[in-house]
Amino acid sequence: MFLVFQRLFVCLGLGFLLAACSFAPKYEQPKMDIPEAWTKLTPSTQPLNTDWWTRFNDPVLNAMVEEALKNNQDLAAGMAGIRSAAAQAGVGSSALWPSVGATADLTATGASEKSANSSFGPGSTASRWYTNYQGQLAASWEVDFWGATRNNYTRLTNILLQTVLQHEALRLSIAGQVAQSYFAMLSYDMQLDTAKRTLRSREDALRIYTSRYRLGELTELDWQRARAEVETARATVHSTNIALDEAEASLAVLLGRSPKEIWQKVERGSRLDKLPTPPVLPEGLPSELLLRRPDIRAAEFGIMAANAQIGEARARFFPSVSLTGAIGTLAAAVSNLFSGPAAIWSYGAAISLPIFNGGQTWYNMKNAEALKEEAIATYKQTVMEAFKDVRVTLTAQTERANIVKATQAQVDSLRRAANIARLQYDNGYTDYLTVLDAERELFAAELSLATALQNRLSSVVSVCMALGGGWQDPGEKPSFPIINTDRLVEAQRKGTVGIRAEQAAERAAAAEEAKAQ
Repeated sequence: MFLVFQRLFVCLGLGFLLAACSFAPKYEQPKMDIPEAWTKLTPSTQPLNTDWWTRFNDPVLNAMVEEALKNNQDLAAGMAGIRSAAAQAGVGSSALWPSVGATADLTATGASEKSANSSFGPGSTASRWYTNYQGQLAASWEVDFWGATRNNYTRLTNILLQTVLQHEALRLSIAGQVAQSYFAMLSYDMQLDTAKRTLRSREDALRIYTSRYRLGELTELDWQRARAEVETARATVHSTNIALDEAEASLAVLLGRSPKEIWQKVERGSRLDKLPTPPVLPEGLPSELLLRRPDIRAAEFGIMAANAQIGEARARFFPSVSLTGAIGTLAAAVSNLFSGPAAIWSYGAAISLPIFNGGQTWYNMKNAEALKEEAIATYKQTVMEAFKDVRVTLTAQTERANIVKATQAQVDSLRRAANIARLQYDNGYTDYLTVLDAERELFAAELSLATALQNRLSSVVSVCMALGGGWQDPGEKPSFPIINTDRLVEAQRKGTVGIRAEQAAERAAAAEEAKAQ
């Protein structure tokens, strides 16, 4: 029996030694014309870090972002996707190993005395009833001569890493959406305050104008205009209430709050005009920083997965070799089951060669090559979109800051102009239409200022998102784990990934737990 085991494991060992080929193309990162560094940017002594939202110095905003990163349902679905991808990678890794199974059988048989050529007729001393007990240990393994199984595992591993990075990109997106929705809510708060204040002012003015109209000191035309302006302000209050309520409800959903909590008021922190504007991108920051964006790294792992799929498809052109072996015992009595004469064993090898399948193998290979071309195009497009995002958001950040300054100056001038117009009208130096025009322009400018303040803060968020979350302060560590994609990519290029599905799943779970804390 020892000899049987020895032969079986020798066959399996030879299979392991022979399974060393791979037809996957050598992976090379797509080359692109990327600038070495950004220039002509305002230097900053306080660069952003991975917790970029803390730069706004609003504890309520900080708590909201952390709440969303913990409870958002899109992120929960993303974590489930990581676990699914890890399980698929585990399935792929299991195919690299032999399959071993054990069976135990009890068979009782009764032969017919009336069958043709039966030996159990009258006068026979043989029993037509018999029982067999059998135990068996069997192993089988498809030898991966051409790397099909290993390339499939590599593909699934790359898909797992791609899924992890896509989840990181989603985290960044959710954090950005929370910040921008929060600023939108504060903007509507400011617009609502402006509309209510304007409504009260116009209602007070209307009462005075009504008294003057009844005394004959004011024309009906001016009085009707004053009434219309009151209703304009009132309509603005109602429309702003609608927008504010929608913003609060959307923010509550982003935060992952329950249906009951969605009906509750969302808390506020600082006023919109009191929030600081974080610094812009430091001068001379290397472009390689941008290539660390999680969506770019995810796209690169997509290329690696497609590259491995080509190797898997090419291997299907070659014969597949399977090794099988079994050892066990068979006896008519349990007491004899483990005796030497009851031993049974078998081992063998099978080879199958695809000869004709209507071109299926060829088309699978062409499909894999096309998928790699698609993945490369997606990667390049993602890189181009990333640099476009940086260019657009940096310009927007600078210009929207200038818009705030201009709009604030406009509001100050129009407020002074409206006071002068009212004073001149009360002293008979101008008509009421001039007062109305000045007040309309002031009201519109004050509403525009709230929007401009929101856009300025949102542009800062957009810069952070374009950079993949900001850049790291010297000597500081992020508050949540960051996937070291540089190490993973380098390991893939060297062919020493060494990442098991279980380890990847544990890493993702640990990151989620640390983030929640």
